[in-house]
Amino acid sequence: MATLSIRHAQQLGAALAPLYAAPDPATLGTRFAAALRPLFGAAAVGVECGDAQGRGQLLGAWPPARQAQGGQPAAQLRPPHPLYEELFVRGNPRPLRLTDFAGAPGSGKVGYHPGQPRAASLPYQLAMGTALPGGGLIACLIGRASADFTPLEQTLLAFVQPHVAGLLAHLPGALGPVPEGGGIPPALGLTRREADILFHLTRGRADKEIGQLCAISARTVQNHLHNIYHKLGVANRTAASLRAVSWL
Repeated sequence: MATLSIRHAQQLGAALAPLYAAPDPATLGTRFAAALRPLFGAAAVGVECGDAQGRGQLLGAWPPARQAQGGQPAAQLRPPHPLYEELFVRGNPRPLRLTDFAGAPGSGKVGYHPGQPRAASLPYQLAMGTALPGGGLIACLIGRASADFTPLEQTLLAFVQPHVAGLLAHLPGALGPVPEGGGIPPALGLTRREADILFHLTRGRADKEIGQLCAISARTVQNHLHNIYHKLGVANRTAASLRAVSWL
């Protein structure tokens, strides 16, 4: 997979900073989708929460999705969409292109129906799932009408993953209960305190906020982060978050 440039990392940070500054649950899902749209040159973006049993709830879309017959916009990744099984059943955490699973645009059925967000109707789609500690996952679906997504754009979406959990954690009930140690597996070799801190890191929380949640100082959080980076073999908080999300 391609390497993310400093310029793209800065663009991502600038796009998401206003959401961290004002995480209003009533508009967060829609604003998150709107923030991703220009980063990928997309025609539409949708974000939803769902599980392997086919249950799903749309968290936000841009442009806003039209209401379905039942009064609520329909979830976007449902059977027989080619990426549904890969994301929700197999739990593949990587950014996935529709054309890698459905062939050339127009060659396969994508399972779109009226009421779904527009991203699900477009010929080129890029999707990624972020696992939830309480079960299920949050899926981002990005769509456009011309030109398939590049390896660089797949890498960019991978760097969005820790922000998905961090920002959408503000939505009531979206993440469910947090398991002991935040669900970070013992195989990573972290202490219980380090596992808790790493879990909060995947939610996009700053050192001061993590310290308040763990009843320790921000300086102590930084000391724990230094140990976490060493044990995970990474250099910074973004890399640690990505490593942790892949295990959740």
